[in-house]
Amino acid sequence: MQQATYQRLHVRDAHDAHVLFEAVRQGFLRPVHRRLNELERSTLVRSGAIFVWVESDDEAGLKRWTDGRVWGQSRMREPYLFYDEKLPFDSRQQQVADTSPRTSTYRFVEGVSRGTPVSSAISHHDRCPNPHSGLVKQAYSVWVTPNPSAKPQKWHLTAYFTYADLPRLPTIDRDALLSKIYVPPGIYHSNSRTRAHSDADDARRPVSPMGISRTDHNLPSLSALQEAAGTNQESVTQPRTHVQRLSEDERVIHMLNSRHVR
Repeated sequence: MQQATYQRLHVRDAHDAHVLFEAVRQGFLRPVHRRLNELERSTLVRSGAIFVWVESDDEAGLKRWTDGRVWGQSRMREPYLFYDEKLPFDSRQQQVADTSPRTSTYRFVEGVSRGTPVSSAISHHDRCPNPHSGLVKQAYSVWVTPNPSAKPQKWHLTAYFTYADLPRLPTIDRDALLSKIYVPPGIYHSNSRTRAHSDADDARRPVSPMGISRTDHNLPSLSALQEAAGTNQESVTQPRTHVQRLSEDERVIHMLNSRHVR
């Protein structure tokens, strides 16, 4: 029987997703390799569950994610897509939900939810016209290039949560393993519209003790460029030196000048 990649976690932004991808790539966590069967769907798909899977054209692999539930229309809350589960209720309940003013019953005031970075899940909750009491599915995809010679792969993260449970779900900062995972730049590339989550968020990228980003060590400094430019300028504006005449030429010129004076 397969297991979820992580049992209980709140992924807030792209950096959180990249940390999970990197933990899978390094072998600390296990991805899902095939479709969930009926037993796995009923036991594994619950609030807090995280599934990382690699898209495959192989029949034995995963081409798309299925969980046996009915979901509403997707909503983009950068960088994730969110789907609210459709719950069974009668038309009278639907009318009450449509006409009643929105009164959220969930308070997101703890650091796990309202701290930085901003959570896309909470943004989705805040922008919904009515609070959703059922399960919410959260999806994110990237292209992964393990090394320059490898063929890119499409990796996916599928997460589930309920708003009632979300304030109690831990984040990667509170995990002994995930909080120490370093995401190297240039491996995970998303097609999402925001640039903030490219290369695992530049703002959170580890830096050297000198305060220089690890990706900048091959770039020349500004002073070096200015010095090189000054040297080139001097080489252009420097006046040409006269070539020293040969002694025989000078003797002839002196003789001609002497005749002219006479």
